[in-house]
Amino acid sequence: MYTPWLIELWAAPAALGFALLFNVPPKALWMCGILAVSGHAVRKLVLIMDGDMVFGTLLAALLIGIVAELWADRHNQPGVIYAISAAIPMIPGKSMYQSVQALLGIATMSAEADGTALLVAAGVHGVKAIMIVLALAFGIAAPLLLLPKRGRS
Repeated sequence: MYTPWLIELWAAPAALGFALLFNVPPKALWMCGILAVSGHAVRKLVLIMDGDMVFGTLLAALLIGIVAELWADRHNQPGVIYAISAAIPMIPGKSMYQSVQALLGIATMSAEADGTALLVAAGVHGVKAIMIVLALAFGIAAPLLLLPKRGRS
């Protein structure tokens, strides 16, 4: 039986693929997968509660960043090895694609055609993608700035 929550499990293979690409130590791979699934689940929960994609992404990135830093301090490793590979599956590829598709639609229009709707679509999707990427960056960076520096020099 299909449930929408099972889709969140697909964040793990994507995160593990990027973790392997970035040479994350094998002992840390499972944590990258757990963080990716947890982040996706938090974002999905915010969306189910009629929240915004940007806000959900920010909360998910904060969860990923905090848990990655706490886990990294515990295992004497940099937290970025967990956080980055877990956050990459949340990059807004659909919004980026829709923005570029609208811009290409403008490029292929005749000079007499009205491209206002395509320009608005490109702008809306582009701004949404930028805000999601900024939410990911702020959410992952915030714990580095706000948590006490235990064991870091």
